[in-house]
Amino acid sequence: MNKIYIAYGSNMNKEQMAIRCPKAIPIGEYRLNDYKLEFRGVANIIKCKGAETPVALWNITESCEKSLDRYEGYPRLYRKEYIKLKINGQEIIGMAYVMNKGEISEPSSYYYNIIKQGYKDFNIDITPLKRALIESKKEQR
Repeated sequence: MNKIYIAYGSNMNKEQMAIRCPKAIPIGEYRLNDYKLEFRGVANIIKCKGAETPVALWNITESCEKSLDRYEGYPRLYRKEYIKLKINGQEIIGMAYVMNKGEISEPSSYYYNIIKQGYKDFNIDITPLKRALIESKKEQR
């Protein structure tokens, strides 16, 4: 059975997803309300009232999910959260990986640029991505 996967980090990058999950089908861009993007060395989202995070939605297979579980270090590094999405007036449940713990820290430029390309792949304004990077740099001082 297929699932809706909510990507906000390197899995927004279509080239990366083609390697990890060749059967994944991009659905499109979505705005995740009341979540904020942050960096703990790698991307994460946290609940934050009034915030909005752009994400990429993918239709994934069971084998895709198993591949993503390995890539995301599930369940040690990331856990799965199921989030209600409203698409074309319908409520749908999407799955996202959310970090279990970690301190705010700056990502590598290589990793950041992979995510930046993902934003471009889905025609998303990179302002929220830049903001998360700036906040991660401030936090490290």
